[in-house]
This record gives sequence, C-alpha cells and structure tokens, in this order.
Amino acid sequence: MTKELKNIFTFYFIIQSLSLVNMLSSGHLNGDFFIYDINKFWLIFSFIVSFFPYLLLLGFLSLRKKQFNYVSIAEFKYFDKLVIGLLLINIFLSLTFKVGLYAQNQIYEVPFYIKPFIVLVNKLDMYIFSGLLLISEGFSRFKKLIVIFLLIALSISRASIFVFLFLFLIFIASGNIKFRLKQLALIFIILALTFQYLPKLFEYREELRKGDSAKSVEIFESKELNDFIKSKVIGRISSLSSVAFFYQNNHEIERTQYQVGALEYMIECFRPFYGGIYRENKIGYTYYFTNFYDDKAGVDYGIMYGLPSVLLVSYFKGIHIFFLNLSFIFFLIYCIVILSSFLFGKIYRELSFVLLFYPMMSGVPSEFGQILLYLIFISFLKILYISYSKSIFLINSNN
Repeated sequence: MTKELKNIFTFYFIIQSLSLVNMLSSGHLNGDFFIYDINKFWLIFSFIVSFFPYLLLLGFLSLRKKQFNYVSIAEFKYFDKLVIGLLLINIFLSLTFKVGLYAQNQIYEVPFYIKPFIVLVNKLDMYIFSGLLLISEGFSRFKKLIVIFLLIALSISRASIFVFLFLFLIFIASGNIKFRLKQLALIFIILALTFQYLPKLFEYREELRKGDSAKSVEIFESKELNDFIKSKVIGRISSLSSVAFFYQNNHEIERTQYQVGALEYMIECFRPFYGGIYRENKIGYTYYFTNFYDDKAGVDYGIMYGLPSVLLVSYFKGIHIFFLNLSFIFFLIYCIVILSSFLFGKIYRELSFVLLFYPMMSGVPSEFGQILLYLIFISFLKILYISYSKSIFLINSNN
C-alpha cells in the first residue's frame, strides 16, 4: 500500500469525522439535510458503514501491483499541449453555448455542423486528462499551474465547484499533501482566510444553474458563518449526513422501495451511454432518493445519497437484489481500475482512487457509468494511436 493511497483514505476519514463531530455537537444533520434532527444510533451506525466501500477499494488497490506493462498516455508526444488546448476549447464552448453546464434540464443548442465535434470533445473528460498531467512527472510546474488555472475556470464556467475537492485529492495522490503538522496548519490558515469568500462562490454557482439572480448570501455574524459552513461545506464533501438521513428513515424506505425497479441501479449506470439518444420514464435510484427527501423535486436535480443507502434499498427489495447490486458495484470498480491501468501506467492506483472517490461517496450509478464511458473511449483512442504509430514505423522501416 502506497503512502498516497493511505493519505487519500486518511482525508476521507478526516472529513467523515468532522461531519460526525459537527452533527453530534449541533444536534441536527448538515448539508442538504440541515433542518433534520439526528438519531445518534443511526448516525454512529452510518458513520461505521460509510467506511466499508473505501476500505474495500483501498484493499483492492493495495493488492494490485504497479503497472509497468502499459505506457501512460501522459508519455505520448504533445500530451501537455493537447490537455491545455482541450481546456481552452471546453471553456469557450461552456461560455459561448453553455455546453456542460450542470443542473440543467434543457440540452444546449449549437449549430448542427459543430455538434459532432462537441460530442467528441465531451467524451474527453478534462478532469481525467488534467489529473493525469498533474500527477505525472516530466511536466514543468509552470504548465501544471496553467492546467490548474484553466481547470478551475472551466469548472466555474459550468456552475460546478467540485474542482477544488478534485484538485485537493490530486495533490494528495501526487504526494504534495502528506498531512504533516506544518501542512495541516497551513491548510487550516488558508481555509480560515477563504471561508468569507465561499458564500459568494456558492451564490455564483446557483446563479449560473438557475439562470437568474440567486438569493444573495450575506454572512457577517459568527453563527451565520457557522451555519453556512455546516450547510454548504462540510455537508458537500461528506456523505455521512445523507446516509444517516436515509438510515434513520429506514421504515419509510422499506415502505416505498417498490417505486424503484429491481434492475434500475444497473440501468441508471448505463444511461450516460445512451442518454443523449433515448430517455425512458423510470424513476431510478437518484430521483427516488431525491424525491424521498424533497417530494417537489421532480427531476430538476439530484442529491448525494451514498453507497450504503443504495444497499439499504437493495436489501429491502430482496437479498438477491442486494447481492446483485453489490456484485455490480464491484464489477464497475474492477472495470474502472483495469482501464485505468491500461491508460495511466504506474500511477493508475492513485488516479483511479481519485476518480472513484466522489462516485463512491455520492452513490449515483450514472457517475460510475460516466467515468467508465470516458475511460472506454480514451482507451479506444489509445489503441488507435498505437496502431497508427506502429503503421508509420513499419512504413518508415521499409523505406
């Protein structure tokens, strides 16, 4: 087990523990569930079970060796220029046509003659490419700073602030953050200085997503600041509040589990593969949990609910559905790790842990499916590139 893998898990332990302490001290849940009181038994139980998926992933990655059989795509010629170029293209498309904007019901509208190009670009996920470049050796600090700046600009232009969590995980995976005392003190100071700007960041995100002026967030008093941190920060980077909410409402979950189809978790996982062509009118796990929390939500948005909540519903649907979904989740993780080894070479374990970190926390099957689709598409391009390079080499050799 590498130190980087341990440190990623340590970070997860820290945020879950902070969330637990926060809820125990306040007496109510945090994040989207801020208005609900805690049930201490189910909160502690949820805290314990929330570690199982990450412990299993950590164990699986630790048993696998470094992959020296495959060349990382980061070693291909002009990889850094490709990443920077794609980031600039994506930023332009986001600002001009709102391509990739999160939490939108309407599909972006673009001229038909550039639609195929945009579909192709969207399959080249910039988090994967940027994360790989930032972890890999052989690229200058200047180029890495450019990639960080452009990735933040792209994420904010798409009404998402997930990029900050992603970059923090990437810094851990690359060995830049080791959770030593001096680093922890520095991180604490930086967070203390930037907390006052977080409300405006969330306000900007909501304004982009809603398409109108979001309600201003004015925070001056310490209590208001504390409430904001609980509601928007801790609850956004920890799944504990979500899992605890559904577990302490397990009787209602048992009563309403029939609303989700037996194979719906698997179907929802593959929606990124065909969602742009065909959309069925099935409720799915994401909107079941979202509408359980907010009966007026419809399909306008989705909430984080965590893998333990998925297994809770699966258990109530039958022990065979429980093991079916559990096996399917293992299969997804296995496929993503194997594809990562083919694409990322010796750093695949650390990068695959980063890529799986948020989907495992959210529990949303389409997020697993989206990563799987991206990796399959990039693997296909790598095979084409290698085949083309070999063909050129043979032609030059014959000449």
